[in-house]
Amino acid sequence: MKNTDILKILTYMSAGDKKMRIAPTLVTLALALFLLTASYGAAAENADPAKATVKTAEIDKKTNPDLAATIVIPVDSPAFAFSPGNWSGDEGRAGKIFRQTWYPGAYFRISWEAGNSKPSAKIILDTSTYSTKFKPPQIAYNIDGVWKSKIPCANEIVIGDITGAGRHDLSVYLHWSEQKERWGSEGKSGLNVLRVTGLQVDADSKPIPAAPAPKWAMFIGDSITEGSGATELAAYSHLVGEALRTQGYEYCVNACGWSGWIRKGDNPPGDVPGFYVIANSSDGTGGQYDDAASRWNKIDGNNHSMLDSKGHLSAHGKDGEEPSLIMINYGTNDILGNSNPSDTRASIVQGLAALCKSAPEAQIIIIIPFGQFYAMELKEAVAVHRKNNPADTKVSIIDLGPEVERTLSARNGLMGGLHPNDRGHAIFAAKIIPQVMSILNGASK
Repeated sequence: MKNTDILKILTYMSAGDKKMRIAPTLVTLALALFLLTASYGAAAENADPAKATVKTAEIDKKTNPDLAATIVIPVDSPAFAFSPGNWSGDEGRAGKIFRQTWYPGAYFRISWEAGNSKPSAKIILDTSTYSTKFKPPQIAYNIDGVWKSKIPCANEIVIGDITGAGRHDLSVYLHWSEQKERWGSEGKSGLNVLRVTGLQVDADSKPIPAAPAPKWAMFIGDSITEGSGATELAAYSHLVGEALRTQGYEYCVNACGWSGWIRKGDNPPGDVPGFYVIANSSDGTGGQYDDAASRWNKIDGNNHSMLDSKGHLSAHGKDGEEPSLIMINYGTNDILGNSNPSDTRASIVQGLAALCKSAPEAQIIIIIPFGQFYAMELKEAVAVHRKNNPADTKVSIIDLGPEVERTLSARNGLMGGLHPNDRGHAIFAAKIIPQVMSILNGASK
């Protein structure tokens, strides 16, 4: 018997028809049957989570038209744009399930059109690799011009300050992570990573495709380039990178604390390879290159190559995606970590040659470390390259000079110390940007 049939009987009985009198006990039993049947039906319906969810959504939408169901924009959507040279995925450097990076300074962008007058959005992350050995990485984001930072990575990160229907633009940056458990190994991902699986938005939203700019710059360096000593997004690499974005470039921050030309990176003893490792050289020449111990051509330790099928550096793994500009700020940790001087000099010369070969059209700029570490050797390496390649005019030097070294050496200096503070990074970026633009403008003539 259906609930509606029982309800009809009860209604008829309550009408008090003189032709039919029902005993009070029968009325009570009928009422109990009605309540029991209704309760059982509701329980059976709620036993199916899918039906329960749909039902709840229908009720909510009726009582609150602004509350809509949601969808997840996957990471392989053309609406996602990832910083070049920073990301791997569940299928090599791509995939449908996730993208991940361990590089502070890496970013992604996504835009969508919301039909809801009160839109919502959540960044969906996979944090299954995290452990108590390190604090979760932190991100910063910009939604429609409003910034928030120091946000610990979690499975869901709610985006605040979204108002009104229409277009919304979100940029997300990995701005900090502990310098440990980041590199990974063959067949094993790094643990301390930012792994993105999608963006949850309202169901009536429409992703807006936005291909990344084809030109891109690459910042290679140590903890200073990574941003140690500066607050979130205040490193010179970020500031110069954002200046380049105004000129139509994407950029990649490829930096690791403690690392050097041949010195390992991350907290000692470190598991991130040196940049271009040479051993057994003599007076800065010769020696054996150790690819397994080098990271210049790798995204991470889990077999994700930075090179395309032609052996060229690639933004996202495809052919024809070489960088247009490479800036290298290395040498500080090779001095402070007592790296073999001959092997370091050989690494500079041979590493520079490898970069020129893997990005034949790129402008390459050697930034003399702000503390003037290996300044003479770096300049000598560029001179050797120019002598060996007289037709190559694409290798330059930016040297902020001994004055900067004295500034950073001062006790309680205004610009910070070995690791510049925000003021130091800003001033150094202000000195670097016009020189970079001059080099690029000269190359375009």
